[in-house]
Amino acid sequence: MGMIDSLRRAFGGQTQTRTAAWARPKTGNGKRSLPVSGNVPFASAAWGASRLIGQVEAARVDRFGASWVGTPTTPDEQVRIYGRILIARSRDMAINDPYMRGFVRRCRANIIGHGVKLRCLAKKQNGKEDTRLNAAVLASWLDWCKSRNCDVTGREGFVRLCLTVTSALAVDGEAFVHIVHDGPYGIQLQHIDAVRCPHDYDVDEPGKQTYVRAGIEYDRRDRPIAYYFLSDESHGSYYGLEGQPYIRIPAENICHLFRKEQAGQKRGFAWAAASLYRLKNLKEFEDNSAINARVGAAKMGIMSWDEDAGPERPDDDRTISITAEAGTFVELPSGARLDKWDPAFPDQAFGPFIKSGLRAAAAGMGVEYNGLANDLEGVNFSSIRAGMLDERELWKEEQHLIIEQLIEPVFYQFIRNALLRGMVRDDGGYVVPATKLETVLRATSFHPRRWDWVDPKSDVVANQKAMDALIKSPQQVIRERGQNPEDVLDDWSSWMKACEARGIPKELLQVAWGEQVKAAVTDGGDATEGNEE
Repeated sequence: MGMIDSLRRAFGGQTQTRTAAWARPKTGNGKRSLPVSGNVPFASAAWGASRLIGQVEAARVDRFGASWVGTPTTPDEQVRIYGRILIARSRDMAINDPYMRGFVRRCRANIIGHGVKLRCLAKKQNGKEDTRLNAAVLASWLDWCKSRNCDVTGREGFVRLCLTVTSALAVDGEAFVHIVHDGPYGIQLQHIDAVRCPHDYDVDEPGKQTYVRAGIEYDRRDRPIAYYFLSDESHGSYYGLEGQPYIRIPAENICHLFRKEQAGQKRGFAWAAASLYRLKNLKEFEDNSAINARVGAAKMGIMSWDEDAGPERPDDDRTISITAEAGTFVELPSGARLDKWDPAFPDQAFGPFIKSGLRAAAAGMGVEYNGLANDLEGVNFSSIRAGMLDERELWKEEQHLIIEQLIEPVFYQFIRNALLRGMVRDDGGYVVPATKLETVLRATSFHPRRWDWVDPKSDVVANQKAMDALIKSPQQVIRERGQNPEDVLDDWSSWMKACEARGIPKELLQVAWGEQVKAAVTDGGDATEGNEE
């Protein structure tokens, strides 16, 4: 009667059963009378309510959805309740689960790889490229990226630090990088553990223009002002000690990286949060299956006794040991029986079950199943290419996150300090003046890694046709491959000069270039000779 009572309360507390329309007496014209009041009969009300509930299946309130959450929570509440738990469980899986560890390595390799390339294409007032300025900016940036200048500890260069930050994003869902104004260039970086920014530190005093949520201080427009970190003066491994002091760092000196997926979200969640529970169950299932398989591989038998046979006392230490040899028969004692114990699990359903679980886990992580599970069985060119295209779009999204929330803010402070210190210079001694700050900022861009296709030949042919049709430029093709067009031209120029210095004949180089380039060079040479004549 629980459901009936709920419907009665929902429709005004009606408890009396009305007469249905089909049971009412007919009027003089042969038609049944209609109810005079506006009240709906209870049976009709219950039927209408069930119809209304059934129209939105996901919002049904019945015994099948009793365990399903029905009250929405804000991102702040989710962070306060689940933030530390998610980080703890995600870190545990990243260490002990091979699939989770493989996911973290895939994030590092595809988001950062060998590093994000800086490109500076500043131009002079006459429209020509300012090669000296561009070379000076690139040289100073590469020098700062070395471990002795970039890291406060002097251990990691900028590329390695970005890889560490990417691991933190994949496992913890967020990362904090402290910009310290120190070192030769006036800027160094310190990666801070996300757990040191407490998820449950909230302060909201009436009348104050700022408030603190999850360890971050905001103004009333939700703009970050400062970050609070637990003091690590004791160098302890546990950050939850009560009474431990906080360190307040202004927001302009903190790069807080996280993937924002909800309005008002202030902290990040583990990237594999939707897959952690499934991965944990799969790991336990595989571990138990492996133990069961080991037990099954070691064939054993159980000795049982007939009634009035066997040891006289339960604590009798007499044991029977049987050693099997080829071509021998063993005689058991009177009243003893040997029963075979042969556990057959895991059976044929083991593999499909693991595949099904890993497919769901891969979907939650946003990666391809074949790569996560290291399973290329049944894969063809079309299917793996389609899966790689979707996955690479997600990698590009995360690359943009790293560039926008870490690399660009760091570069802005680096170039500003370096210009003021007169440290942006090329190998020839040219020093870029500090007045060129805005010019440099407008002319710089960052290019993350790109990937080769499954069939590189088809990709090259498609790019060649696109250039012939004037849809793409050679520079665009080179950038899509993660390279700098200027670097490619410099390599070609140095290669040609090196060949010429070593006396390599031009005809030999034409053969190496291929038929089309050979024909173009030959035609150009003939035309030149004709003009000279």
